[in-house]
Amino acid sequence: MRVSVHPVSVVSLLLVLSSPAFAQPGDPVMAGYQRLYSGDPDEALRQFEALHAQNPQQLPAWFGALVAGLARLQADDSGEAAFERSLDDFLAVADARYSRSRADAEALFYLAHANMLRAAYRLSEDKGVWGAARDAARAKGYAEQYIRQHPEHGDAYLTLGIYNYFVGIAPTFAKVLRVLLFMPGGNRAEGLAQLERASREGSLFMPLAQGLLGNLYGSFEGRLPDAIAMSERLSNQYPGNSMARISLAQLYAHPTVEAYDRAAAQYRAVIEHAQSNSLVSQSERQAATLGLAGLRRIQWRINEAIALLQPTLDRPVDKPAWIVPTFLLQRANYRMLLNDPKAAEDARRVLGNPAMAKWHKEARQDARTIDAWLQRSTDAAVYASLIPGNQLVADERWDDARAFYERAGTAANAHWQVQYRLAVLDFSRGDYARATPALEGIVSSNAKMPDWLKASALLNLAWTRDLAGRRADAVTLYKRIVDDYDDESAAGPARVGLLAPYKGPIKKK
Repeated sequence: MRVSVHPVSVVSLLLVLSSPAFAQPGDPVMAGYQRLYSGDPDEALRQFEALHAQNPQQLPAWFGALVAGLARLQADDSGEAAFERSLDDFLAVADARYSRSRADAEALFYLAHANMLRAAYRLSEDKGVWGAARDAARAKGYAEQYIRQHPEHGDAYLTLGIYNYFVGIAPTFAKVLRVLLFMPGGNRAEGLAQLERASREGSLFMPLAQGLLGNLYGSFEGRLPDAIAMSERLSNQYPGNSMARISLAQLYAHPTVEAYDRAAAQYRAVIEHAQSNSLVSQSERQAATLGLAGLRRIQWRINEAIALLQPTLDRPVDKPAWIVPTFLLQRANYRMLLNDPKAAEDARRVLGNPAMAKWHKEARQDARTIDAWLQRSTDAAVYASLIPGNQLVADERWDDARAFYERAGTAANAHWQVQYRLAVLDFSRGDYARATPALEGIVSSNAKMPDWLKASALLNLAWTRDLAGRRADAVTLYKRIVDDYDDESAAGPARVGLLAPYKGPIKKK
């Protein structure tokens, strides 16, 4: 079973690009970026726009306005058309300058970064994968040219590192790879090294490179301690940056960390900090609320998660536009877990609203998933009935959880789900020797059971193989999940497992 997650776009965090090579301490452009890093994109945008108005052809201030404008779009998408025109105009001016003089290093630098900015914008806003691929390839070419001329410039490695890393891991994640055939190849290891160089040797790029590395270490590299340490430094340096806090909260909530109290504290800090009525503050507050609800879902406190979403849905707002449809779709998924027969109504509310057309594709998929799940009434009912036991596991009340599952196992049609939950209990407490045969029994059985259960058991079994040093066996299981159960929630972690071995819970080390 795939449980949808609807995270707020963090493209503004991933694409905060500038040109420190052409800015000195005290430079107003640098001051604008510092304002942006500090969590005030509205004020940063005003500063950049004022500088741009003084000299409309000046690239650093103009690009700063684009970056701050992109951050603003996450809260208010009404400026999309103006942003796209300005970005296209910027690229035209930079290209004209570079065409006149191949010695124009500033124009070359900005051609690399602006093309990557447009590529990421097109991908995140579903503006066309082909155009995004062309932009990214151009960005790589310009970045390589610039680095050949200025290899000493640490910040210049950021765009090239982004390209090489993400194109390098794309075959593991992308279902449609034909686009990659028309792009220069990437290299994951090289890209990571370039991003690490930007994080060490960069100046204005350093906060961005560190934030991005924290996400990569935690999401794909299996380096959770490094991810947390880097994200904590960044959050301490820029305590007003809500996205940095939310990223740190997500790391704390990782299943190998389970620092739930610390995660909740970060989300609440964002909610309490975002006191103004600006659209940016509203967006940050609701993103943190959504994150806190997701945290309660991880802890199997589903009713608490729904309660966190309820006030926003009781008093819906028009802007930021993502809030209401995202909250509705998330609540639909939570209600599905509780076997609520009306769970799909939230998804259909999104489908019935023309103003939410951007979310209709996701809503249709969610409605189909929920309907199919609830049609398997016995499986859905058993799943919901085991949630109190799952909550006991999350609270590490092992004996109480085992007693609960053993009582539930006497019910008809509960056998396989109970066996899986008992195996997860043993896995969670670090008793891999006991968990492994139970997982093997599920995986090898020819009995009829839900696909999500088989996929989840395969995932946990693959993790035990990695922990035992049997990497080849683990990879075989990860591939089996991706090949046979790509529609299940285990597929995402399985792809990560293909990139890096599972190392086990750091909380118990």
